[in-house]
Amino acid sequence: MTGAFVQTYPVRGEPVGVKDLIDVEGQTVRNGTPGLGHRVAAQDATAWARMRAAGFGVACRTTVPELAWSGRTPGCGNPFDPTRDAGGSSGGSAVAVATGAVPVALGTDTGGSIRIPAALCGVAGLRPTHGSVPMDGITPVAPSMDTVGPIARTAAECLRIHGILAGESAGIEPAGGLRAGWPSQLWGDRIDPEVLRLVENAVAGLEITDVELPLARRHARGTGYTIMLFESARQWWARYQEQPDGLAGRAIGQLRAGSQVSTSDYEQALALAGRIRAEVDAVFDTVDVLVLPTVPVTAAPLDADTVVVNGHPEEVETAYYRLTALASVSGHPALTVPAGRTAGGLPAGVQIIGPRGQEALVCSIGEAIHRTG
Repeated sequence: MTGAFVQTYPVRGEPVGVKDLIDVEGQTVRNGTPGLGHRVAAQDATAWARMRAAGFGVACRTTVPELAWSGRTPGCGNPFDPTRDAGGSSGGSAVAVATGAVPVALGTDTGGSIRIPAALCGVAGLRPTHGSVPMDGITPVAPSMDTVGPIARTAAECLRIHGILAGESAGIEPAGGLRAGWPSQLWGDRIDPEVLRLVENAVAGLEITDVELPLARRHARGTGYTIMLFESARQWWARYQEQPDGLAGRAIGQLRAGSQVSTSDYEQALALAGRIRAEVDAVFDTVDVLVLPTVPVTAAPLDADTVVVNGHPEEVETAYYRLTALASVSGHPALTVPAGRTAGGLPAGVQIIGPRGQEALVCSIGEAIHRTG
């Protein structure tokens, strides 16, 4: 568990873990790097200032991979099996909550960095509507996709914390009689059968309707990846060239690849993202939410580069990101809650995606799923 923390602090107020990308006045932000982007925060990020005003105190800064450029967090073993992965990039925050070190932690989510580790570690995590929480004072990855949100034990607690972060409040409401879309073409047969069974059982109490998202199925993953590469490189490539010893790992390759993405390819990706957003908006004319697996596999062994998904070998990070990309690209709110554990004891998560601005709806359904699961 110690790998989940960069540093711990005496707690004043309700304890919370804070991902080491977020400015807390007077504290050093390290961004998971040997030196690139290090800073002593002159003031709180707005998100943290709102938490502080609500009576929270920093109990620990949580571990993050370099510049948050990974779906895996070095040094963080899974709480259910320390030989397996905790996910990322908010892996430290998920482990801190899953082990009971803190009741809630803040993470960031660009391509899935709250939802992936929360699902793999058996806790709840909310990616809010893009733009609903200020991102000043938080290290950017890809500003057109970056969000900040909570990881907690329950959907209800995620909603409470989101209300503070967004400067609004909403409570859990009864979630009966709602229609849930099931976009199974997004995963097809490329899913662990045990994960699929757990998710199907978790959503069995909902009115399920099959839906199709053809644009998202073909383009969400590639579109999101192109945007992340381009925007991240524009933030960091020049700074890395001035300070090459400031990075040590995978982020170097990602920034280099991003520096090769053309402006026209980036603009095409943004246009596709807009069309995917419209496609998801349109599906909410027929269903209230979408439900789907959060991650199509369970936590991979720490030393594994690939996983086998229903007979198909796949790079671990690609598998982790495959089903979180949709909400990341579309900007809709997405919550993961535990769907149960496999025969081997590893958690799986069910993901609920709702209309923009409808975090309360998403969390109400998530709470109902978790409570009856």
